[in-house]
Amino acid sequence: MKPQILLFILLLALTLGACQKDARLHVKKITVTETDPHWNITVSHSAFSFTEPEVQKACTAFNDELTGLVDGIRAIFIEHAQEQIDALATADLHPSSPYELPISDSVFHADDRYISLLVQAYQILGGANGNTEYYALNYDVRQKTFLTPDQLIDITQAPILNDQLRKHLNDPDSCYTFETPALDNCAAVNFTPDTFVFTYAKYTLGPGACGPATIIVPRAHLAKILKIQ
Repeated sequence: MKPQILLFILLLALTLGACQKDARLHVKKITVTETDPHWNITVSHSAFSFTEPEVQKACTAFNDELTGLVDGIRAIFIEHAQEQIDALATADLHPSSPYELPISDSVFHADDRYISLLVQAYQILGGANGNTEYYALNYDVRQKTFLTPDQLIDITQAPILNDQLRKHLNDPDSCYTFETPALDNCAAVNFTPDTFVFTYAKYTLGPGACGPATIIVPRAHLAKILKIQ
């Protein structure tokens, strides 16, 4: 092979390599533990960053929103815990054990186009069982805007979506007998590059013993009703 051709191939390879970039965001976990005589709070949430300044601005906006959400959950929990402590004190009683609030998140998608994240907050404020609340944050990085479920999916095509939710519900023991899964009773909607993920809180689709439900639907099955690529 001629030296000129070899040089051309080498330059082409170097050019293509320079044009390719890692679009994945850098993700790190921030963990904070707060211990009080009356409650224990553990927070472990994600923080995103990227090398390009414009994408980093979007990451900073998302991080601020996530931090605000977590702080709000924590504040409401402490308010409710204090109310219960005060109510017990009027009867000269006190909690049998500290109240608990672990907060965590799951990252479904994180690149320079979209972020999709699910926050889970499990609260124990007395009683035998706690309660988990779910908060989905879906974000268009380029537009720097948060996306609601109706900006992800064409809700006028609800029958198509609901049919797919029923088909992809994993319920081999026929445990979920309360409600039929639909967008209306879904606690959170998230997405990966290949799927949409629908989270249903405990007691929504079935008894507490069944637990929460997660339905994963391939994007290809929703292609006609999706509003994002």
